[in-house]
Amino acid sequence: MTDTTARAQSPMAQAEAKDRNPWLVLMVLCAAVFMLLLDTTIVNVAQQKIKEDLGASLSQIQWVLDSYILTYAVLLLSFGRMGDVLGRKRLFVVGMSIFTAASALCGIAGWLGDFIGVSGVNALIFARVLQGLGGAFMMPQTLSLITVVFPPEKRGAAMGLWGGVVALGAVIGPIVGGLIVTNYAWEWVFLINVPFGIAAVYATLAIVPESTDPLASRRLDWGGVVLSGGGIFALVYAFIEGGHLGWTDPTILGLLALGVLLLVAFVAWERRAPDPMMKLELFAQRNFWVGNLIALAVAFGMLGIFFPMTLFLQGALGFSPIRAGLTMTPMSLMILVAAPIAGRLTDRIGARWILVTGLSLVTGGILLIISRIAVDTTWRTLLVPLVVTGTGMGMTFAPMTAAVMAAVPPRIAGSASGILNTMRNIGQVLGIAVLGSVLQSRLGVHATDRLAEVSLPAPLRDRLVGLIGDGRIEQLGAAIPADQAAAGPAVFDAAQRAFVEGLQNTFLLGAAACGVAALTAFLIRNPAPRVAPVAAARPGADAEALAAGSPVGAATRAD
Repeated sequence: MTDTTARAQSPMAQAEAKDRNPWLVLMVLCAAVFMLLLDTTIVNVAQQKIKEDLGASLSQIQWVLDSYILTYAVLLLSFGRMGDVLGRKRLFVVGMSIFTAASALCGIAGWLGDFIGVSGVNALIFARVLQGLGGAFMMPQTLSLITVVFPPEKRGAAMGLWGGVVALGAVIGPIVGGLIVTNYAWEWVFLINVPFGIAAVYATLAIVPESTDPLASRRLDWGGVVLSGGGIFALVYAFIEGGHLGWTDPTILGLLALGVLLLVAFVAWERRAPDPMMKLELFAQRNFWVGNLIALAVAFGMLGIFFPMTLFLQGALGFSPIRAGLTMTPMSLMILVAAPIAGRLTDRIGARWILVTGLSLVTGGILLIISRIAVDTTWRTLLVPLVVTGTGMGMTFAPMTAAVMAAVPPRIAGSASGILNTMRNIGQVLGIAVLGSVLQSRLGVHATDRLAEVSLPAPLRDRLVGLIGDGRIEQLGAAIPADQAAAGPAVFDAAQRAFVEGLQNTFLLGAAACGVAALTAFLIRNPAPRVAPVAAARPGADAEALAAGSPVGAATRAD
């Protein structure tokens, strides 16, 4: 098919997409995205078993987690626009196929390592990179396809379900992971994706319509791809390694400076590119740039607390993986309940006040969690704070996404989706890195203070402070020599109290980030109530509007 023919047929193809059952399309997309996001958190629970089985070092097991995040974050922005140019369904299927195959490779990493002559953990890291590649192909296309198949007056409800799945996938991972690693080999954390991935590929091919940007030049902006990928790689790598090397390390400072320079060069390049990868005109829309700032802040404050919370429940309180996962279940349930309701309300009254309310609840919920964290914390003491936080999370993702995507022309929805997902992912990486670094430093400070009250030799005290600072409370017993065994209970009590105080300090920073996001949400503009397109309108009007780059049925702003 020639470029001219493709462009001529694209408006009709996109209009034809409107005739598909959009809710069925949404079900397919949400199922695939849930599997994708589940995998970003489920591995956390399995890391100890992976470490023991593959004989991995702490640094290697960290890269099992970070290799996926790094690949995913670097490529999201580029692949969002590629979907506009090459076909969103096509890239979604390619990404799902890569992700499914990579999951199978993760599940046989030990055997694969022996077969090709490398360590099993290195084979696992390589497979995780492939998983990140597949995820980066998939994720931006979902919002683009939702924007195309749903009319404007129903997009809020659709975004509500999608946003609920995004948040739920991030939260429910520890529960599923806990069930798997408690009862089965760790390989099933990955192998479980294979049958679901194959089914999702077939369902996508059968149900999801294809769509592209009819005005795209069909040539990829390779300069933008290289500059954005290099800049994001430098920043994300610096965020990941900053906690280990120190934020003032010359390598980290150099990477941060390089990342900023490359991204500045990227923006300059995009201003002059004939068909830029990132459509800078999107930032002229207030809701777009405000929504992206909120996504960055929320991901930093909200998603960045999950890992420390899991570490606290399992490491400090001694919860089993499944018990820790079930403790977080009330938050998951409230996200599932609140997100669709928030999406429907967004269609009716706009995003501003729902976002303000939701982010205020998240902020208040984190503060409540801080007040309930103690050495005798149980699921009961955390129940109300988690319900409040989960309700707020459910009221945040859908309105935020709807506000960002509402005025985006469907033809460049991939570019917009790529930007939003990139901002959220960078916020998550930054949150994990910064909050993890804060937790580690505060653990060291509080452990020093608490262990000063225990009669111990100075060298032993310093060693124990180091273990607590690294979050390795389970190793304290083995580190205490037999002649100091009587001090064991006091040492463990001091470690638990240090963890409680360090976690409280860390969560305050997360609450502050969500509070800033709540204040930023006041800048969101509410659209006037949308009216569904008249059925008797001139045939082809929707297709012509899509080809021109306007969202069909968009209404004027109402403050």
